[in-house]
Amino acid sequence: MKSLERFYERDLVLGVYSPGRKLAEFLVKLRNVPGALASVSRVLSELNLNILSGHHFASPREEEGLWIFFVDLTGKELSEEDVASRLREAELVLDVKFSREALDGVIIDTFLFPLIVLEERSIIFRVETFANMFKRLYRAFGSGAPVLLYEMGLSAGLNKIENLVKKYRVDGFSAIKIALAERIPKGWGIPIIDEFDKESLQASITVYELFECLPFKDAERKTTSHFFRGYLTGLFTKAFDKQFQTKETECISKGDPHCRFIIKPT
Repeated sequence: MKSLERFYERDLVLGVYSPGRKLAEFLVKLRNVPGALASVSRVLSELNLNILSGHHFASPREEEGLWIFFVDLTGKELSEEDVASRLREAELVLDVKFSREALDGVIIDTFLFPLIVLEERSIIFRVETFANMFKRLYRAFGSGAPVLLYEMGLSAGLNKIENLVKKYRVDGFSAIKIALAERIPKGWGIPIIDEFDKESLQASITVYELFECLPFKDAERKTTSHFFRGYLTGLFTKAFDKQFQTKETECISKGDPHCRFIIKPT
């Protein structure tokens, strides 16, 4: 991979910041059928309202879906109640709620909780938050910090494979591929399986923009991934029911263009 050009930034749209603007958030419950989104956007277009951003989700197993979005009402004579009333008239709309709790130009979503990612309850931390946590571990535990981080990653990897095998009923290596693919939309980085030998079970994995090492980019003389190294070990150990070891051979922390890991049975 020579660049990240084929990727687009993912914004979870938890809120909007626009000082001096009149912002509002709408939650629209819709029938899960073709044309539902069009029926809502048509009303907003007729009202000449700009949809700033939002989030739509509808499970194929459910008859209803939700569309959460923020709109800019600046300079409009319409109130939030007026917009909601018009939306309720749309044929495929089941319910409409709105919020206008903007504070100093910031409006934060007040409808969605808990956060669900791939049908699993999740939380969000900033990369900088993780970096500060890791740095504090190093200050508090010194050379013991890498061991703690590795064990945390190992536990996460073991648990992930167990969950994926049960959830999707796949074999171990398929579960590894799913786990690594999930790291991209979850913001961990972009893992690529460069090599995998089915006989020896040895693998080489390259990761671009690995969150654990980003805060230390070009600032260290040695590799700094211990959590993700443990995570990979946990994935392979659980998937193949063997003990594995993982070594980081390249790292963005020491100036390499990516992080690279070699995983093999002990």
